[in-house]
Amino acid sequence: MMDRRKPPAKAAIITAVIWAIAMIIAALIGIIPFIGGPQLVTVQGVVTDNNGNPVNGAVVEINGFSATTGADGRYVIRNVPIGTKTITVRAPGAEVVKRALKISTGDGIIMYDIVLPSPITPTPTLTPSPSPTPTSTPTKKVVNVQDAFFPSGWMGDWGDIILDDASTDNPHSEPTCIKITYSAVKSQGEGWAGIYWQYPDKNWGDKPEGQDLTGVTKLTFWARGEKGGEKAEFKVGGITGKYPDSIRPPVSTGIIVLSDKWQQYTVDLAGKDLSHVIGGFCWVTNKNQNPQGCTIYLDDIRYE
Repeated sequence: MMDRRKPPAKAAIITAVIWAIAMIIAALIGIIPFIGGPQLVTVQGVVTDNNGNPVNGAVVEINGFSATTGADGRYVIRNVPIGTKTITVRAPGAEVVKRALKISTGDGIIMYDIVLPSPITPTPTLTPSPSPTPTSTPTKKVVNVQDAFFPSGWMGDWGDIILDDASTDNPHSEPTCIKITYSAVKSQGEGWAGIYWQYPDKNWGDKPEGQDLTGVTKLTFWARGEKGGEKAEFKVGGITGKYPDSIRPPVSTGIIVLSDKWQQYTVDLAGKDLSHVIGGFCWVTNKNQNPQGCTIYLDDIRYE
């Protein structure tokens, strides 16, 4: 008599298909995450002064993602990728706070409260008087490059570059700094490599947006090499395209030989058109300058 039972192999295939469908449905309704899907979290909390009072108007930034606190001092930053990040808080009358924040996969929502280390200085109220007219001192304009631009413009042998924008290896200003490692193996066959800090993200002059930095007169930054003797060039502006940088050609430091100790450098921007800056900062080096590759550190890159 003929055996009409299903072959075991066919039954196994049917079971595997049913299991795969169940896994997809589970992922869609949130029971399990898709493998390889974006690992994003929400970071939220309260910013207070050292007396426990909520701080209104503080800007909280996590590697390009930012939020401003309300009257209750609360902030919410969504869609933050996992990894070790730098969280920066700026509020009028208080010291800038920079801390390392480790974000792990599966956290979902991270509660992170921040206490500013110094009291908030109230904004003074000027009482009108007929004579003389009170004169207020203009506020010094300071723009942090890591807050206003993205390190998205990788150039040349981009495969030779490792960027760590939250390195805790002896930063100039605690808790983190930028670490760039260049291998000089010519991954793309170019013999040079560089990174532009751009606005918006990955803007090579094809987007109309830009940063209006009118009023600043210089860019300053701190830099050091891992061993000393590393060579690099740093630039501001110079990106072309349909919507180019207002700073053209770029303003360069020339080739700098770095020390193994932190040193500050200045790029003079007096008299430059800063109305549409898209290439906020640039690092570039090549194999001739660093035949064995190099590791450098950057910190406190800002327009003043």
